[in-house]
Amino acid sequence: MEKKSSRRWIAFLSLALLTCIVCIFFISGIFAERSAHIPPDYSMSDLTGILSGSALTEADYRTLYNQAGLGKPAVDALLAKGAAGRQEILEIQQAFFASVPYECTWNSPISKEEHSIGPDGYWQPDTQLAPLEDGDILITKNSHIGGWRNGHAALVIDAESETTLESVVIGRNSKTQDYDKWRTFPSFLVLRLKDTPKEERAAIARSAMDNLNDIPYYFPAGVLSPKYQPPGSVTGTHCSHLVWLAYAHFGYDLDSDSGMIVTPKDIANSPLLEIVQIYGADPDSPWP
Repeated sequence: MEKKSSRRWIAFLSLALLTCIVCIFFISGIFAERSAHIPPDYSMSDLTGILSGSALTEADYRTLYNQAGLGKPAVDALLAKGAAGRQEILEIQQAFFASVPYECTWNSPISKEEHSIGPDGYWQPDTQLAPLEDGDILITKNSHIGGWRNGHAALVIDAESETTLESVVIGRNSKTQDYDKWRTFPSFLVLRLKDTPKEERAAIARSAMDNLNDIPYYFPAGVLSPKYQPPGSVTGTHCSHLVWLAYAHFGYDLDSDSGMIVTPKDIANSPLLEIVQIYGADPDSPWP
């Protein structure tokens, strides 16, 4: 009788523990979804005066960053387009301050992601992407496992055709995609390697396409396999590891904490990168 009673208690406690874990997982996921898009906590300003000037000051660039989420590279690229570019900046500013309806759906058996939706219930872009260049990095917080925002990352390999290279999800090999998905994320960052010629960044993108396309998804890369693998010998990767490895092949370490596993947050905080565009996140602390 005592053995049966003991087994029943063990079974009961195991079930109770499993129930608690499941509840914590789903409750933490609810709180994660609330932080899918963080709008500015200050007022929108009139930018027409700044945009009509002949030259921008550092203070002007800072205002445009806080008001539209556009870094200096994006502002310069848009202003080079003349009146059309100035209008784009104003439209991006409007989207930067607008409320964003979104839905959260499963993208794998263990993770979910958010996408902006329109009145018809389908995914719909809420803002424009700034002009991108080959080698640029896209990062979003809109992927999470429970309450942990693991995020997602991609590498722009052909800006002209709007193509990225991504290690998307468990069970699938890395592949090329177009920008459409990124336009529907309620928050994202566009990052660029600082003080580096455009030609070198394009070469990094070409190398990534040659060496990191059609590679199996492997989350423990860096723990159960070497973090760095030379070109031509990569056996497994995941989203942020792919981006990190593309640059590591050229001698750039984008992992801000130099840990065994590189995450989208590690790349977002790399001092080697500058912000081209930020959307749906705090300009002063894009990924705290």
